[in-house]
Amino acid sequence: MDSAELDPYDHGFQWDPYPYYRRLREQDPVYFNRQRGFWLLTKWADVHQAFRDFKTFASAGAVALEADAVDKFPYPMFISTDPPDHSRVRRLFAPLFTPEKMKVLEDYTRRRTREFLKPHLSSGRLDFVGDLAARIPMDVLAVLLKIPATDQDNVRGWADDLIAREDKQHDVSPRNVAGYMGLAAYFEQHVATHLSMSMDGSLLGALIRAETEAVMSHAEVIGALILFAIAGNETTTKTMGNLALRLWQHPEQRRWLVDDPSLIPQAVEELLRFDGSSQIIVRIVAQDIEMRGKQLKKGQRVGLCIVSAGRDEEKFPNAETFDIRRGSREHMAFGHGTHACLGAALARLEIRVVFEEILRLMPDYQIEESGLQLAHNPNVRGYSRLPIQF
Repeated sequence: MDSAELDPYDHGFQWDPYPYYRRLREQDPVYFNRQRGFWLLTKWADVHQAFRDFKTFASAGAVALEADAVDKFPYPMFISTDPPDHSRVRRLFAPLFTPEKMKVLEDYTRRRTREFLKPHLSSGRLDFVGDLAARIPMDVLAVLLKIPATDQDNVRGWADDLIAREDKQHDVSPRNVAGYMGLAAYFEQHVATHLSMSMDGSLLGALIRAETEAVMSHAEVIGALILFAIAGNETTTKTMGNLALRLWQHPEQRRWLVDDPSLIPQAVEELLRFDGSSQIIVRIVAQDIEMRGKQLKKGQRVGLCIVSAGRDEEKFPNAETFDIRRGSREHMAFGHGTHACLGAALARLEIRVVFEEILRLMPDYQIEESGLQLAHNPNVRGYSRLPIQF
């Protein structure tokens, strides 16, 4: 296979990457794009190995597939570090993100979901993303980070600008940098305004306290806030939209959920395996390694294609079939090992609650396909607009 045949920055690829991933799994599972100088791993076993072996597949410096991202995004994010630095920061947050801790947000999430839906019930029309899926994760995140309602649209807008990519845009653009620096400037001021909250028990308070006690540097605190604004917002929003689309495409499975809402968590897991929003997670080769006869050299970038891994027939029988009864959690939509996503429990809760309400209020919604708009990014796949009628 010619290395030029797969470009994750091509908008055509992003609309439907799965035939390309399948071809790579079959013909060139450890794939090198010579034009851009990065590898892609597409098989479950290889992605799993890379997640587990952080000494070979390092997170330090692995900000994005773009080679210039490290220089243009200066605040350190703890997901782009390795132990012991990663462990130092992760220990601060892990107790705040347990399923038990997140459970207290369920009633709030449900109430806000109903409030966002209410203005649209009489019209029978809704932009599932713009009116709901983009709002719930940001709204819940705002509770954890004390972001006022008047600021939420700005924070979400900067995050959108940060991840947006034009067709075949292979370098970080001025728009991406402006989005990143907009978030940075906002959180610089936000922290300065809330310095007295270091002991209030919130996520924001824990970050401020970590800086006060010299557990984290100021730059690390701002980097963590930028990360939460992206990971706690964009990926969950896109996952909700992807699930709404897949259930519409499989009405018999949607009916199963309407009849038995207890199956919704299984549907969430199947969506994460089959069409999760996090498509590619980046690593840096820290020491030379051979994989399937290919020589990966120290310093090269590697994209772990986690949804491709979720469609690997050697791991999941009938992997290209969407089946909510499968319910497997052996996908790696939330990463794996040392860097497994801290916010997984919160994301699962938000998606479950939203679909409990959607399927209760509008069980037979129809999607206007002509109005679909994709949010283009090689790492995060999902829709910026998803109009429905009900």
